[in-house]
Amino acid sequence: MRKSLAVIAFAVLAALAAWRFMGSEQPSSPAAVPAASTAGPTAKLKTLRVGVVALPLDRGYPYNGTGVPTIYTFRAIFEGLTSVTNDGEVKPLLATSWEQVDPLTWRFKLREGVTFSNGVPFNADAVVFVVQHLTRPGAAIDAAARELAGIKSAEVENPYSVLIKTNRAEPLLPAAVEQLVIVEPGQFQRLGKEGFAAEPIATGPFIVRNWSSAKVELDAFKQAWRAPKVDKLELIAIPETSARVQAILSDQVDIVVAMGRENILSLEAAGATSYTTATNSVLAATFLLSKLPANHPLQDKRVRQALNYAVNKEAYIQALFGGLTRPASQATTPSGFGYNPAIAPYPHDPEKAKALLAEAGYPNGFTFTIEVTPAGGTALSETYQQVAADLAKVGVTMTIRAITVQQLLRGVQQGEWTGDAFNMNFSAERTLDALRPLRMHSCLGVAPWYCDKAVSAKIEQGLATGDLDARRKLTQDILAYYHDEAPVIWLHDIVMFEGLSKRVRNYRNDQTVIAYHLIDLAD
Repeated sequence: MRKSLAVIAFAVLAALAAWRFMGSEQPSSPAAVPAASTAGPTAKLKTLRVGVVALPLDRGYPYNGTGVPTIYTFRAIFEGLTSVTNDGEVKPLLATSWEQVDPLTWRFKLREGVTFSNGVPFNADAVVFVVQHLTRPGAAIDAAARELAGIKSAEVENPYSVLIKTNRAEPLLPAAVEQLVIVEPGQFQRLGKEGFAAEPIATGPFIVRNWSSAKVELDAFKQAWRAPKVDKLELIAIPETSARVQAILSDQVDIVVAMGRENILSLEAAGATSYTTATNSVLAATFLLSKLPANHPLQDKRVRQALNYAVNKEAYIQALFGGLTRPASQATTPSGFGYNPAIAPYPHDPEKAKALLAEAGYPNGFTFTIEVTPAGGTALSETYQQVAADLAKVGVTMTIRAITVQQLLRGVQQGEWTGDAFNMNFSAERTLDALRPLRMHSCLGVAPWYCDKAVSAKIEQGLATGDLDARRKLTQDILAYYHDEAPVIWLHDIVMFEGLSKRVRNYRNDQTVIAYHLIDLAD
């Protein structure tokens, strides 16, 4: 995989949530001894407090969300087989090495000496259990199962070696299993899905002590192989950006995520610091073409292209993001596998936009509604307000309707929309594979909003191609097709800003995975 600029994303796609629990499974292993106390009675405890946009809807069940905002919570508790850096490098985590045995089989060597937070040893049986769970009948209800749909089965080779079988060629599987986070099988079997969600047990640096609707309180797992430097972690849901700013200014939290550039500037003026990361997600105003009537203006490609020409992306990027990102040209950023360097962003050309609208039969423009989640990302509301202002200059009225994250998830998962478009990104985070978001924005999605059967077949062909050069070329061709068809208004490559109090030390964020175990707090 080609390395380049760091890329992470606000991936609402990856945060898809299921709305029902399955029944409990039968227990197969006895309960283990709880981990020892994390601190002495007289120790001065360090508590790290993080203000996040939202907590996971299903609490500690880790397979219904693979991206932001759920990942901020899950990765304090759970670990995958690998990790992926901002430049796309795949590194060992619970797996120490891997090799492809044959076109449909990979061998993963596992880290020895790792225990779950209840004292049970981690081994190949735990990996097999998770693979079986994610490949069970009906598993596609879970976001992680959909992301790992290429996995067929797993078998124990020895206690610290597992063979993972795939349904198709999966040359990027070592990156994909970053999402194969491991639960303690005995706890899951004893409590079932819903019970485990309330009392999750894993190998990560923190253990859940209390879970409420607005806050998760965790204790350090001092026996973890990546033991944290702080004693406690609090993850606090603060949906409004302004409230997160006030929380860090008033010393209620130490870290805040999903900040706007103007928020960061105000925090820095008050003595806080900041962390800026480019992402592998592309923001777009996504048209619900599969839901709209055949005579709707947005069904005409000339209209969709006109809207792309109408938006002055360079101007709002400078105003809202300090010039720290770029206009989007396609469904991935330059670090994504399959990125097509030959595709240029639509330039700002309002006269060409007007000409295309007139050619399509809408010289006086038209009106459409977009549903937007204000808490969904950095300067999201401001971006769409600027888009609406630019469209108005060519006679098109874009009405912005605010919806909640839950409404957005229901739309993505179940097709429950009331508008003509919605805010949605193309997120290649985790694997950095451009086919990932293309799959979601196609007939292959759960509740498709854009369905071109010919290009969907090419996406499936790409997913089944084991030759990386052939896969890259096919992906580049598909990206060019999406650019020209313009099923969205391409906006910008998403950039993320985090605010840090002066007490925070050793902060790192790779692919929206905060390295909680590295963070320390100054006295």
